[in-house]
Amino acid sequence: MAALFDRQARHGGLPRLPTLIKLCILFLPTGLLLLGGLRSTDSSNLVPWLATAFQGLICVLGFLNRRSWQQPTGPSVITLYLIALAGLWWGGSVNDWYTSGAEAVLLVILLVLFGWQTLADSGAPAMRRARVLAQRLATRKEWPPDLAGCRTLPEVKALRAALNIDASPALALLSHERPEVRVAALAALEFRKEWRPGHAELVLQLAQRAEQPAVRAAAVTALGNLDDRAVVETVSQFLHDPSWDVRKAAAESLLWDTEQRWPWIRYAVRRVLADALYQNDGPLWHEGQLLTAEAVKDLTAWSAEKGVLASRAAQTLGAHYSRALTERGDQVLVRHLREQLGDPHTPACLRIELARLLQHHKELERPLLERMLDPGNPAPLRMIAIETVLAEQMEGSIYSSAVAALRDLARLPNREIALATADVIQRRLGVDLGLALGQPLPPVHTRQAADVTRRVMAWAAEYDMPANVEDSRPLASRN
Repeated sequence: MAALFDRQARHGGLPRLPTLIKLCILFLPTGLLLLGGLRSTDSSNLVPWLATAFQGLICVLGFLNRRSWQQPTGPSVITLYLIALAGLWWGGSVNDWYTSGAEAVLLVILLVLFGWQTLADSGAPAMRRARVLAQRLATRKEWPPDLAGCRTLPEVKALRAALNIDASPALALLSHERPEVRVAALAALEFRKEWRPGHAELVLQLAQRAEQPAVRAAAVTALGNLDDRAVVETVSQFLHDPSWDVRKAAAESLLWDTEQRWPWIRYAVRRVLADALYQNDGPLWHEGQLLTAEAVKDLTAWSAEKGVLASRAAQTLGAHYSRALTERGDQVLVRHLREQLGDPHTPACLRIELARLLQHHKELERPLLERMLDPGNPAPLRMIAIETVLAEQMEGSIYSSAVAALRDLARLPNREIALATADVIQRRLGVDLGLALGQPLPPVHTRQAADVTRRVMAWAAEYDMPANVEDSRPLASRN
């Protein structure tokens, strides 16, 4: 039951007191009622005994039911004292010093508890705690060497919990000369929901003028839970920030709730996906809610276009579907992805992303693999099918088709494809083509890459028109 008081104190309720005092406050009404019942001369008066039994039952249930520890306890304790006071007032048959003293004690403690609860409900203790924590951050001397590390300080977590009523103590630190203090204050405001008029604009202005990427990233994250369209559209501009950390924070702040925001940020997302400056950023990754059907529809349409937009839109869809499969494991979604992968009208870059995804989750079935081995498919798509067939050592005609497709790819005059083909041949067929085991593939323009390419083409030429493709399997797989 002492945990009740601790939890209430953490949320601005009853003060933190030693455990013994807390228990005494809790059981005092029951004890006073019990003594009053024992001193009663009227055996027919059941009021004090009923009140005592009720109080005792409430205390026992409080101990046994851990869920009740999560509820506010101030009003509950006040109710216990009111019941005890009523029991002594109307049930006491002996009007002497004990009854008057017990009533006085209950009344005084009741008034103190009521006064403290009223003070706690006003938010004054929480505000005072927030100001104290903000002052500690402002005067702190030792800081993590990395600005991003300032967001994980214990004082920041405590300040975030204390700002449930008003963000002013943290906002006052935004003009501090040290960027560490500004980052810590912004971290305490991360994904804040309730903002007073003008407060969000202060954070937005800081994000627009700050020189340190960590400050801009923290400011963007602080505004991630706002539903104001003007602010959201302004935050979407940070998707083009020169810093990758800021772009990542902006994507996280914007995409976690596309159900409402997608119409507001749709064109900003399209612009950043099509920008060649950020083509190495990969997918727009975010946590939180999955993309909505409207967002998925737009990304699918963009993956059919040309250039960087198609590639990054397909990568973003791949990341979305990967999360969906990991979190839900929905077979309906798996069937839908297989249909998209097998459809030749699906954009090639999206088919490649889906093939990698389904290969990773081991959801590529034999009929689909046979269709992927067809020469009309892109080389990377065929390579995924070949790798899957050889890795799972599938028998029969599909194995022959995979080896034949591997030779087709080995004949292509493309050094990048030749290196990928050599890697599969050496790992799956046991043919030494000069690649180092367990090492990354050599750069395309190196002498080693040229030598590996010649060996791959020689391997393909050696087996042109073989009498029995099945015999080209390594001995281990044939046995």
